[in-house]
Amino acid sequence: MGRIYNWDGKRLSSQVLAVVKERYWGLPWYWPKVVVLDGSYPCDIAMEEGQDYLVSGRRERYGVLGVAVCSRTQPLKTAQVDLRTLDGSHCAGPGGTIIGHVYGAKDESRDRHFVSNLSLTFRDQDGKSYSTRSDKDGIYELQHLAPGTYTADSRLGPDQYLASGDIPVAEGMCGPESGVVLRDYSFSGRLPARIDRYVTLKLIDQHERTEDIRSDYIQPDGTFYFGNVPDGEYLLALRIEAHGANERVYFPGTTDRKNAKLITIRHNRPVGSLDLSFSPESLPIVPIPVALDPPLDSGRFSWRIDLRSSNNTDTEAYWTPGQKFTILYGVRGWPYDVRLYGYTRKPTAYEDCISQNATHVVARDGLGITRAVVPNDCR
Repeated sequence: MGRIYNWDGKRLSSQVLAVVKERYWGLPWYWPKVVVLDGSYPCDIAMEEGQDYLVSGRRERYGVLGVAVCSRTQPLKTAQVDLRTLDGSHCAGPGGTIIGHVYGAKDESRDRHFVSNLSLTFRDQDGKSYSTRSDKDGIYELQHLAPGTYTADSRLGPDQYLASGDIPVAEGMCGPESGVVLRDYSFSGRLPARIDRYVTLKLIDQHERTEDIRSDYIQPDGTFYFGNVPDGEYLLALRIEAHGANERVYFPGTTDRKNAKLITIRHNRPVGSLDLSFSPESLPIVPIPVALDPPLDSGRFSWRIDLRSSNNTDTEAYWTPGQKFTILYGVRGWPYDVRLYGYTRKPTAYEDCISQNATHVVARDGLGITRAVVPNDCR
């Protein structure tokens, strides 16, 4: 009905007529069998002529469903996780469920394909491992996990890894859907865990024949990956931006470019089988683990942890119920205040909660867990 787009010979539009084949919930009996799906602004979605869709929308007016605003409306062939979990049986307690697709290495495009029969391992914050395997539809699933945060082991072998992030698990719930991507790589190295949002990592051509080559996404455990690097001589540079710190550290751990180690790449591999790992002591920022005190979450608030320095630059992290601790980073030797901000779960019953007292901490190597005290009236 709207503007027509053409993609590989297929017709698509953000406003379409659709025939309802099956109803799950949300539509009254008197709604028509033919509806209008409106996927226009914001978060536009273009739907393909002749394609079956699982519709997650909102009623706008009689016969019209809004499917934009970042809804989960998607082609039926990619909606198998949603179909599997619609009745809630896969998400039931005790514990929570991790579920998602494994996407192929080159499929982060419109026409995705899924990887079946792939073994995956996830770990909780104590390091305990949980293994599963993707099925014929490329879906993996782990049920009855204790609430908290889980991370996938990224390295699968000498040339492939799984790209994913931290996965929160809540009691009696699935998700959020945790897709992981199977990617190729040529070589890798290590950084401290959870440092990824504070740094960028690049290879700098010593002879300036090519532009800087940025690493793939740094994984939560600190592992970084490079792929398809042209032969040449490079410096490995880590750009650090946290709390006003703006430094570049060169491998193996120096701020002086003259003392950086030259890395020679031949046939997509470093010559000499170098261990491309940065020692934590060589970096100007250090991890600051923070946990709620008391550790049990009442469920009344969604918590944000703020880390603020004396020069009023700060960073933040959001708390996952059941989490043992979360990690923020600060500049070595700097003092910080740790504060809590609680977003109310029932705004009509009670307001947000802001901690009046701060917990003081000085960033240093080997720092233990800092306890952020939850105010008595917010427990």
